[in-house]
Amino acid sequence: MRRDAREAVYKILYADLFYENDDEFEKETMEESSLSKDDEEFANALLSAIKEHKSELEEIIGKHARGYSFERIFSTDKCALYIAVAEIKYFDDIPTVVSIDEALSLVRKYSTEESLNFVNGILASVKKEQEA
Repeated sequence: MRRDAREAVYKILYADLFYENDDEFEKETMEESSLSKDDEEFANALLSAIKEHKSELEEIIGKHARGYSFERIFSTDKCALYIAVAEIKYFDDIPTVVSIDEALSLVRKYSTEESLNFVNGILASVKKEQEA
């Protein structure tokens, strides 16, 4: 299930914020998530897109985080935002509303209640800009 793939990517991104991870850590995280072959391929593609376009994603998130610099955003929220914005920008086969809903599910699970509205607001702004 792609939800599990996103959660595996989320965990890898979160760990990357604090430690320089290697391929072995990523492989172990994917294995622990018991992903199907298709979901593991999706997770790897998503992780690659995020790593390749990280500075652009940070710029987009920062632009839409009105009143907050990118550095002030909670680490847990950053990870969900990286995933959703990468999907919106680089995965045309995923509806934007699905990307947003999946990010909000991660925020509900791993972040604060206040973060839900904050992340939703950023992603709604990104969606609006993308549709324009």
